[in-house]
Amino acid sequence: GSVQAQSSEDKWEWIIAPYLWASDVDLDLEVNDQTIGGSASFSDLLDKVDTAFMGHVEARKGKWGIFGDVIYLDLSENKTISVGPGGPILGDLEADARLKMQIYEFGGAFDVSGGSESARVDLLAGIRYIDADITANLTLPGPMATQLPISTGPSETDLMVGFRVVNRFAERWSIGARGDVSYGGTDGVLNGFATVGYTFGDTGLFTLTAGYRYMAINIAGSTSNGSPTEADIVMSGPVLGGVFKF
Repeated sequence: GSVQAQSSEDKWEWIIAPYLWASDVDLDLEVNDQTIGGSASFSDLLDKVDTAFMGHVEARKGKWGIFGDVIYLDLSENKTISVGPGGPILGDLEADARLKMQIYEFGGAFDVSGGSESARVDLLAGIRYIDADITANLTLPGPMATQLPISTGPSETDLMVGFRVVNRFAERWSIGARGDVSYGGTDGVLNGFATVGYTFGDTGLFTLTAGYRYMAINIAGSTSNGSPTEADIVMSGPVLGGVFKF
């Protein structure tokens, strides 16, 4: 028994998990630009459900693990939005906006659950790189139909800390949850992820998972002419994916 346990500790375990995220993406953008006479907040510049791709790769050995994550999203929307009283622009304006975002994470995990076979609790730490390209062409109201192009591409790197829990409550059923925060290059990222999984086959090679993810990003940047911007990006919605473990 001790020899088998020792060999299990010495063996690397690999996990590859691709996901699709049917995310409701909401983008609020604030621009401080002399062209519009000061600061203007454009709420719900993007408010759209779209599919994002997520991928997770992990290698574990004993209590330790290293992992990498990726999220890719590319969406655009044309809509009429309103800037309320008090802002430099009153009334409605046409907005043609696009958000292209890539998020990369690399970190380590350490099991603090004491070697439980049914439940694992990991502490997570690492870095998160966010590349968010935001473009918007705003048509101001009025007879002149003034065009206000905005192009901002904040790319920032954060330090990330969090936790992860996986609990196998039946022979083939399991639940998992992850929560983390990151800060540094951005003004803060909050991330939460919960899933339920069903494992197929005797070897446990493949698990089908479904769940829900929420991610909020606050990131400052500047337009192409140097005007400061602040973007609030909120993504939330169901996820469906598979976990290959070998």
